[in-house]
Amino acid sequence: MDNESEFIMGFDILPFHSPRSRTPAKYACVIMREGAVLNEYDEISRRSLLNLVNEISPKWLCTDNIFEIIPDSKSVIHLIEDLPPTTKLIQVTGVPPRQVSLARLARRHDLPFSGKPSPLEAARIAAQLASQGVGYSLECFSAQTEIQVVRGRRPGRGGQSANRFRRRVQSMIQQMTREIESKLKRAEIEYDISIRKADFGYASSRIVAYAPLHIVRGIVDLKRSGDFKVLVEPIRKQTEFVPLEPTQAPRKTKTQYFILGIDPGTTAAICLLTLHGKVHFLESKKALTRADIIRMAYSKGTPVMVASDVTPVPNMVKKISSTVNADLFTPNSNIPVAEKNEIAREFGDGVNISNAHERDALTAAVYAYRSIVPKLRQIDRKVREERLDVDRDRLKAMVIRGSPMNEAIARLTKEAEEATPSEPKEVEEMPEETIESLRARYNELKDENEILEQKIEDLNRLVDYLRFKENELSHSLEIISKQNYWKVKRDRKVAKKNSEIKRSRERIHSLEDQIEDLENLLSKLRGVKRLEMRGDMLTVKRIEKFTQESIQRYMREVAPLKKGDVVLFDDASGAGPQTAHILAEKGIRAVIVDTSLSHLAENELIKAEIPVIRADEVKLRRIDEFAFIDRGRFEKNMSNFKEEVHEKARQKREDQLVEMVERYRRESSH
Repeated sequence: MDNESEFIMGFDILPFHSPRSRTPAKYACVIMREGAVLNEYDEISRRSLLNLVNEISPKWLCTDNIFEIIPDSKSVIHLIEDLPPTTKLIQVTGVPPRQVSLARLARRHDLPFSGKPSPLEAARIAAQLASQGVGYSLECFSAQTEIQVVRGRRPGRGGQSANRFRRRVQSMIQQMTREIESKLKRAEIEYDISIRKADFGYASSRIVAYAPLHIVRGIVDLKRSGDFKVLVEPIRKQTEFVPLEPTQAPRKTKTQYFILGIDPGTTAAICLLTLHGKVHFLESKKALTRADIIRMAYSKGTPVMVASDVTPVPNMVKKISSTVNADLFTPNSNIPVAEKNEIAREFGDGVNISNAHERDALTAAVYAYRSIVPKLRQIDRKVREERLDVDRDRLKAMVIRGSPMNEAIARLTKEAEEATPSEPKEVEEMPEETIESLRARYNELKDENEILEQKIEDLNRLVDYLRFKENELSHSLEIISKQNYWKVKRDRKVAKKNSEIKRSRERIHSLEDQIEDLENLLSKLRGVKRLEMRGDMLTVKRIEKFTQESIQRYMREVAPLKKGDVVLFDDASGAGPQTAHILAEKGIRAVIVDTSLSHLAENELIKAEIPVIRADEVKLRRIDEFAFIDRGRFEKNMSNFKEEVHEKARQKREDQLVEMVERYRRESSH
């Protein structure tokens, strides 16, 4: 597609909207080609706008202020990356902060508008200005592309399999690098290459190709997974605004309006039917995408209605209708084949219908056309009877898209009046004195202009010198950078190793402290063990809390409780009769407590002849998770407890005997 027939899109943010707001911003947008407006969008979201740009791939995306679509300067890169490679972002008002207002530019280039331009008018003016070469292209990437071939994943530690993996990956990176070099050479693209060699091939490679990203990506395939990766990215540069080349205003052509009939599928067909019922374009192709169909339609004119010959409507047809902002037509029921053939005979004069797909696309367009014939005739009658001087096809397109007829006529009439040049005023003849004064002023300005031109020439020479110095310094910097590359890499490796050594030393100190603590603990345990072997100390089983959960966890994770065990509870405050009953069932010999114990639990234990002994009575010693008590004191407490139990039992028997005697006497007296 040549430059004159490429698409240009203009956009402007709607009032009270901002890209920095939490609410998604909305925009007005126009699509132009050869100076004619193909489509207008009164309100479209940012995401939908970018989707539309990717569908159409316009040459330029134009606005009066780029910060209406990006919240800050950091977002410029992300926006440029979202655009198609061939689409440029244009700011028509100039380089920030020295912009010229859009209205002033419009007047300077004789573009019609009234008052303050609406968002839709601003979008149209931006596109028209760009088509005349007015504006600056935002450039963030150079015309060079970086290709990296790197390892995809890290091999494991040691072993024959790790060596085999490393050998395979390095060999594959070398093979892929050479393959990319061959492709660039065949395409006659110059490049520079830097390689990190390894034992079995290349560890990685970096190629700088002197060609734009979209050309290189057409040659080199991306690979982002597997044993190695191939990354293709544009090379960043300092963001700058590059002026467009001035061009003549495109010759404004009359927009043609069509009904777009579509038959989607593996082989898709489209038909463009004029608003007079004539076939303008009919074609079918394999693997046509949605973007292909939209671009084909826009390259011929503007679709005002999208039609399908089947019910329900295919999803692809729905999306195309939404993208081109046109009404969707679908028949009430599927159309018989015989009727399709009849339509092909009636409307196919001078048209080659190659297959059933083209016939179905034609049928869809014809059915849609027949549905609006009464409205089209009404418009023709209105224009004829009132002798209106308006673009009849555009009026029909506006009415088909939903505009009331009177409003559409009023808008077209107003546009025609604004476009009509006013009659030139009669110029009065000036006096001779005024002419001489103006001639003198002209000569004065001419001399001043020559002086300024000389200054410009001097400044241009200074600019050339500064550019030379800049190139010289850049070349020197490049040489220094190459010399410092390996030094920087070595320093980074040394710093990394020093950091690893520091972490290792800290780990060693930590382990040494742990060893010292463990040795102290072991020494204490040995001392207690010797006392235990002499019979002076007794090991007890230490449980955290006097609860069922703690007892069950101890038996599950440490050791079971056996008959004759002595148990220490660090916290006995949560004990209850049921928990005490568990110890009684296990045949525990004694319970050592260091905190208060509930009376209910203590009574339950005493009832089971299990003594409850305070920790300070048996010289309790805790060493880590182990606990020991003085055997002599423990045996003394056990002996006292047994005597107390026996005494209570004897006393109880005596009380029971006395009670029996008393009961017998009472019964005998009666």
